[in-house]
Amino acid sequence: MTNSDKEEFAKLFYGIGELYDKPVSKNILQLYFNALIEFSIDEVIHAAGKHALDVKHGSFFPKPADIARHIESKALKAESRAEIAWAQIINAISRTGSYGSLNIDDKQAMAAVKAIGSWKDLCMTDTDKLTWKKKEFMSIYETYENTPIELLPRSLPGMIELDEYRNKEKSKQISNESQILNRLKSMPEYKGDKK
Repeated sequence: MTNSDKEEFAKLFYGIGELYDKPVSKNILQLYFNALIEFSIDEVIHAAGKHALDVKHGSFFPKPADIARHIESKALKAESRAEIAWAQIINAISRTGSYGSLNIDDKQAMAAVKAIGSWKDLCMTDTDKLTWKKKEFMSIYETYENTPIELLPRSLPGMIELDEYRNKEKSKQISNESQILNRLKSMPEYKGDKK
């Protein structure tokens, strides 16, 4: 957080004080702000909401450690999901390779694969360089954490699907060109019928 977040932070903690029927002094506010300064205001707001719903600890006014625990638990969950997604991707590489399309349920993972190159490029990566691709994937995966699902790709096409798409587009183009040519041929000026 930065000093520009202090007003929003204060509103949040005054609200938390009302929720738990506990007055929040300026000294306590400053202490909490300093303790949580390494986190973003959005992370703190989200973690405060999680704390309020926490069955085990949520009936007590949150300590800075409670807020930090909820923030770090979210990061760990994202990391675990990224590990699982990477395992699915490695499985798909060995099963379908660059010719098949990548179709997994985790859309964040597909967006991360797209961001580190393409499905084809990832499949063509040397085995000894996959460790670096994994690190890149893991860091990018987290950036898609809050991206709306509808903005993430449903699948990443393999070489076969890309070829089929190109052939369809080429076919459409040829069809359009022949329709234009036929129209031109039917025009009197084209036939040489000059009056």
